[in-house]
Amino acid sequence: MNLRRLIPIFDSSVSNWALEARLLRWLTLIWLFIGLIMLFSASYPVADARHDDGLYYFKRQLLWVLVSLIGFNIIVNLPLQKILGLAHWFLLLFLALIFVTLIPGLGKKAFDAARWIAIGPIPIQPSELIKPFLVLQSARLLVNGNESVGGFVCLGWVFSVWYF
Repeated sequence: MNLRRLIPIFDSSVSNWALEARLLRWLTLIWLFIGLIMLFSASYPVADARHDDGLYYFKRQLLWVLVSLIGFNIIVNLPLQKILGLAHWFLLLFLALIFVTLIPGLGKKAFDAARWIAIGPIPIQPSELIKPFLVLQSARLLVNGNESVGGFVCLGWVFSVWYF
């Protein structure tokens, strides 16, 4: 595996993408860096007072940005059929994790709502992680829905995703 493909800025396969995909990629990166600048300007005094390091939150966010960009490039370079084949399993996994947040002692509360799960030092919010897989599963059902399941199941799926 070419390690340069893991870092979005150095990925040479992007030149083969459609113009819209390249623009969307750059727009995402621009918004990401604007968000980092805003985080820096908003959190510096708080981080300096609480942790004696004004860059504490910025460094943490930067670490997660690097991890997520590598994950982004791995996913982008996977074949779409492989991702669609795994989407329903991840959907079920994250749905189970959403229900785990409701179990007393396992769900971590934030503002009187148990939406987080602490896995070691890393808190995760399954309701955010399930969203891309809801979109993929919806696309899969809408395209192949009439062949494998009835039309009412597809319609029910669309309304249930819209409701949540």
